[in-house]
Amino acid sequence: MTPALAAAKRALRSTMKKTLSQLPASLVQSQSQVCVKTFLSLPEYAAASRLSVYLSMPQKEIDTSTIVEHSLSNDKHVYVPYIHRRPPGHAASTAATSRPAPPGLMDMLALASLEDYHSLQPDSWGIPTLPEDSISSRQNALGDAKHDTTLDLIVMPGVAFDESFKRLGHGKGYYDYFLTRYNMAKKESGKKMPVLVALALDCQVVPKDEVPVDGSDWLVDIIVTGDGRCLRRESLKEEDEGMVPN
Repeated sequence: MTPALAAAKRALRSTMKKTLSQLPASLVQSQSQVCVKTFLSLPEYAAASRLSVYLSMPQKEIDTSTIVEHSLSNDKHVYVPYIHRRPPGHAASTAATSRPAPPGLMDMLALASLEDYHSLQPDSWGIPTLPEDSISSRQNALGDAKHDTTLDLIVMPGVAFDESFKRLGHGKGYYDYFLTRYNMAKKESGKKMPVLVALALDCQVVPKDEVPVDGSDWLVDIIVTGDGRCLRRESLKEEDEGMVPN
């Protein structure tokens, strides 16, 4: 990443976080309800057997708790992010990518049940978190040879998105690095990439090409917004892996 691109990302991230900090909780709640209702009506969600869902902060982003509960109640397999602060010693942690590895390694690990989800305790950010002593027993969306762990859909968090489907994350690179690792595994096994669906408050969506990116950033396929919009990227060509062209 060039210094100019890094600076542009920091500037937009700072501006957007200031905007988000000023939103009343009632507005976030009402937009979450609209956004989630739209998401649950998507044919891609209906068709998904296995999906990963970010577990949301208590405020300033779309609340995903209803998505997790609806999915588990409808016998879908739900995977949630878990960040290993010290990456475990498996091959995926050394995957060759064009971007530096993030400070920790993010895997997508399965929830066992609705009761399992409700038992999760919040971390210092207020985000429900998998207990460390359960990690080794959970199915992993990458590298679990005993189970079919192909993901059909990933619900993507972000600080900002634009109408050309570019995404600005929180700055650690966890999701882009995970997607690159997943794509490498997909090539070896013949699996398809999952549909990437971004959930956004209406103020988080900016006009085309206003989110600064480079070739290591992944585009999203669908943006669902808190004001009821559903933006779809044009059908992907077979060779299009969803990365921003260099």
